[in-house]
Amino acid sequence: MKILNIKALSITFLSIILIAAFFVSCDKDGISEDEYQIQYRREAQLNNVYINGITPLNSSFVFNTKELETRTQTFVQQPNIENLKGLQTQWVNTLKTWKHLELYNLGIIEDSFIHFEINRWPTNTETINNFIEGTETIDADFIAGNGSSSKGVSAMEYLLFSFENNQEILDQFTTNPNFERRQAYLLSLSENLEIKAIALQTLWTMHKTDFISSLENGISGSQNQLTNAMVTLIEEIIISKLGNPLGNGNGGEINIEDLEARRSENSLLIIQEHLTALKNLYTGNFNQGSINWGFNDYLDLIDRTTLNDAIKASFDNCQEKLDVISGSLKQELQDTPQNVIDLQDAFNGLLVLIKVDMANAIGTTITINDNDGD
Repeated sequence: MKILNIKALSITFLSIILIAAFFVSCDKDGISEDEYQIQYRREAQLNNVYINGITPLNSSFVFNTKELETRTQTFVQQPNIENLKGLQTQWVNTLKTWKHLELYNLGIIEDSFIHFEINRWPTNTETINNFIEGTETIDADFIAGNGSSSKGVSAMEYLLFSFENNQEILDQFTTNPNFERRQAYLLSLSENLEIKAIALQTLWTMHKTDFISSLENGISGSQNQLTNAMVTLIEEIIISKLGNPLGNGNGGEINIEDLEARRSENSLLIIQEHLTALKNLYTGNFNQGSINWGFNDYLDLIDRTTLNDAIKASFDNCQEKLDVISGSLKQELQDTPQNVIDLQDAFNGLLVLIKVDMANAIGTTITINDNDGD
């Protein structure tokens, strides 16, 4: 009897071990250990993006728009060359932060259209001039009630960089017949931009839980949306920010006026900031905190190390082609357009790797965006 009891206990004990092993290999929703690890890492990636990427960018953008408004007030109160230069420098600082944050136009952020309110280009210079030459009271409410193409970052660039030298720009704010209304428009633009920066930060705070917890593979999943955001931005660089100035749509005739931020000659800086933002998102390396989970780690987890290496090499290739251009993009288009074509080709290579290879590897559904079919 003792032998039978021992055997029975052994069988029972072995059964318990097997059952426990089964449950260890599955989470409480009944998914496999591999799938559990994938979801766990995906959540780690989303936490990293939100905490170390999106949140600091929002804080920096709010800070920069506040400083931009302060600089604008100083310039309006004392319009001189020194204060104009200080305001222009702060505008560039604000632009640089925005060109990182601009990547994250997804979920409720995209549905709110707040990105259009912050920066829509090209700006409608004719409408802006009509407002300045008009009679309506110009204040923050007036700006808020107007279309996105007459306000935001690009509209401020138009007012601050529209002439060949700073003395001519200063004259527009001091001796032009409508200089007081131009001052009011500039100040109201800066006030509206700060309001929109705070509103964007608030939207992201509200969206935090949904963003981090959306682990599904479908189009509503946050990793899926991040991949599509990368694709959209890369396509915009290829088509709008490089292709249109190169004349891709008109037989190769160079068109400098199609450059974003051509008046301030920050077109190349914008592409550099975009590339840095894209690489930060891919690697998860935001220089904040110690957890740097990104798409690269995710690809390694699913045994796609070769693809990861190819994407990292493609990012390096884009950077190398950017570094070849030592002056402004405007000047390079006029002097050595082939260097700009090479840069565009490098981004095309990156696009294929992200839109096709990486998307297929991680199960992303690529959605239609405004650049598709252009």
